[in-house]
Amino acid sequence: MSLDVAPTAPATVAPATPKTPARSGRRWRVTDLLSMAWLVLLVLSMLLLPTVLGLDDQKMAAADRLSGPSAAHLLGTDNYGRDLLARALSGARVSLFIGFGSVAAAALVGVPLGMLAGYLRGRFDAVVSFVVDVILAFPGLILALALASFLGASITNVLIAITVPMTPVFVRLAKAQTLAVAGREYVEASLVIGTPARSILWRDVLPNIRTAVLSYALVSIGTAILIEGGLSFLGLGVPSPQPSWGSMINLGRSFIANDPLLIVVPAVFMLLTILSLNLLADRFLSGADAVTGGVR
Repeated sequence: MSLDVAPTAPATVAPATPKTPARSGRRWRVTDLLSMAWLVLLVLSMLLLPTVLGLDDQKMAAADRLSGPSAAHLLGTDNYGRDLLARALSGARVSLFIGFGSVAAAALVGVPLGMLAGYLRGRFDAVVSFVVDVILAFPGLILALALASFLGASITNVLIAITVPMTPVFVRLAKAQTLAVAGREYVEASLVIGTPARSILWRDVLPNIRTAVLSYALVSIGTAILIEGGLSFLGLGVPSPQPSWGSMINLGRSFIANDPLLIVVPAVFMLLTILSLNLLADRFLSGADAVTGGVR
């Protein structure tokens, strides 16, 4: 007796669904939203509140010295009767200007030098690397203190004192990223067809290193603000009577027992600003990686 078995159809396998980049890196976390909200609020407040509320960071009132928060002075006053909110917002203008200005200057000098060193190599790379190593041999904060002491207290000199120790780090970062990109196929293809080095650096290299550079720049802004605060705390930063978060903290040391707000207000402004910049830098880097899948 024969047993007939109907042939079974081959199992069909559903086509694989193409994977899409994870969206988690592109979502705005609560900390990201709060960081952005703080920075926007800080910028709008320092631009609008002095005019809207008539705040004057230099106006003194002996009768109001060391007074607590009130309708007239939302965060209280210092030992000269000056409004703490007005001085904190004025200090924000100084800190953000020095932070963004010094990092922008360091990046504009350091990134092109690093890209050229990583792409050309040879003698040019050796000279640039030697200068970078010499500058990095000094701790950044110590070098900034030395330059600020030598140049004197002014906004321009503080910018220079912070830019000099920051520039070598951008050189090294850009060089390392350029070395990683320079050996890729599309760069070699551009070389084969005779594309000038300037075009290769601008079109092929820079777009693939800008994420790392911009992310580090955001972190560096917070570092620059911290260094400026330290210089002003020591009397080597922004000269009086221009308020700065560091100089406000220094001034409040003598009155911390009677009125801790003199230290708490500028310290909280500085803490939230630096923390927000660091969190946004982390979000920017992870978000770009989720979309692009990293460097090509």
